[in-house]
Amino acid sequence: SKPLQEKMTLFWHGILTSSDKITGDGPQTIQQNNLFRDNAVGRYDNLLKAVSRDPAMMIYLDSRSNKKKAPNENYSRELMELFTLGLDQYTEDDVRESARCFTGWELKSKRTFRFNPRQHDNGQKTFLGETGNFDGDDVVDIIMKQRVAAEYISRRLWEYFAYESPEPAIISRLSEVFRNSNTSIKPVLRAIFESPEFYWNKAVGALIKAPAEYVAGIV
Repeated sequence: SKPLQEKMTLFWHGILTSSDKITGDGPQTIQQNNLFRDNAVGRYDNLLKAVSRDPAMMIYLDSRSNKKKAPNENYSRELMELFTLGLDQYTEDDVRESARCFTGWELKSKRTFRFNPRQHDNGQKTFLGETGNFDGDDVVDIIMKQRVAAEYISRRLWEYFAYESPEPAIISRLSEVFRNSNTSIKPVLRAIFESPEFYWNKAVGALIKAPAEYVAGIV
């Protein structure tokens, strides 16, 4: 087994959240779990682009019904608020423009992603200060340019492995690693585990295992 890979799979389930109560306990859930496992320590931009096409996510946040004449904003909002930037780091205009970028992204038989060009808005969009004929992948690329995005994921990783409310110097250091590695997670994890603060007394015993981790450890 690969303990770090499995722990990171659980980490991504905690951030890129969907629910089988809505998607159904079937192939979509398994497919998403494998997506997180396969991309556990890879590039975050690639994972975000993949999860934007993930059937479970598209069902959970209604992005499969994102049409040119009626853009659905659910996924665009969660992408920024919960996945990358956090609260108060974007405007309602950014949400609306991002939703336009994802129009035409559909599912076939609830299992396979497909792009429908007839339902895609090809007009100019202005998102986080940039203007162009953007699509969903462009949205992810623009988000990843934001300094706050690097800080957000670095903080979430530190709090997952060490302790809550990390010092600003730690987040600054980790987010620099994230940006310099083209959003790759593995170098950030290495920086966390090599940080002197990771071995401070305040980090020892600061976290309590989640039930899933506890049971997996017993097994």
